[in-house]
Amino acid sequence: MPAEEGHNGPPLRRFAAVLEALRAAIFPARCLNCRRLLAVEAGGATASEAPAGEEDLLRPYFCSGCLSAIVPLTSPFCPCCGVMFPSRAGEDHLCGRCLERPPAFRMARAAFAYDQSLVDVIQCFKYKGKTRLAGPLGVLLGRAFSRYWAGEAVDLVLPVPLHPQRLRQRGFNQSDLLLREWQGHAGPATVPPIVSGALQRAHATAPQAGLGRREREANIAGAFVVRRPEQVIGRHVLLVDDVITTGATVGECARLLLASGAARVDVLALARVN
Repeated sequence: MPAEEGHNGPPLRRFAAVLEALRAAIFPARCLNCRRLLAVEAGGATASEAPAGEEDLLRPYFCSGCLSAIVPLTSPFCPCCGVMFPSRAGEDHLCGRCLERPPAFRMARAAFAYDQSLVDVIQCFKYKGKTRLAGPLGVLLGRAFSRYWAGEAVDLVLPVPLHPQRLRQRGFNQSDLLLREWQGHAGPATVPPIVSGALQRAHATAPQAGLGRREREANIAGAFVVRRPEQVIGRHVLLVDDVITTGATVGECARLLLASGAARVDVLALARVN
């Protein structure tokens, strides 16, 4: 039978390649954001089908123009809240906000700075229903975790929850979806246990967009509740969100978790607003 498989294998592969070429010709790949046609290699595959670097994971979905300004979050940044400083000179140091009023979490980190290119990517994921992006974005999230928590004993991971009404409208919790994809790509042994029900959103709040830091803190106060404190007592908890803007949401979540007995709370996000 191996000889037969060897005889039939190449024709089957050629047939599959022809079908893929026909599919690409009839339904060419387009950028999910601007709908521009994506570059195609000879043979019918997109030019980025074998991603190597960070943003290369997104090239099967977005054109080079829409990905041109994605900026990895690098030093110098605040070692507490993770905000990246505009000046690229100097060493990591605490920002003015963390010096004035340290947040409840121990440290927050993100994979990228939240510039316009990444705004387009995340909006496609969250608001346009392009859930296929959870795969590459989840891998990028996992890489950031490995970079900043290597050797750390994180006990469990909590996605920042959505209110049930918002969850019904959107159809998914973006943070939870990213974690599931990260777990699927990395293997369950690499990702700390994911617990979705310990922290819940108690009531809906007005959208945070357009609000300042103090307004965001007032808006989010009382919005969350720890339903299962026994799961966090004495544990090192990692909160995961898609974007950290002012840190008001993750700060409130961290405060509640620590009040419920968590030993330490850290934060991981795809992007950090500077």
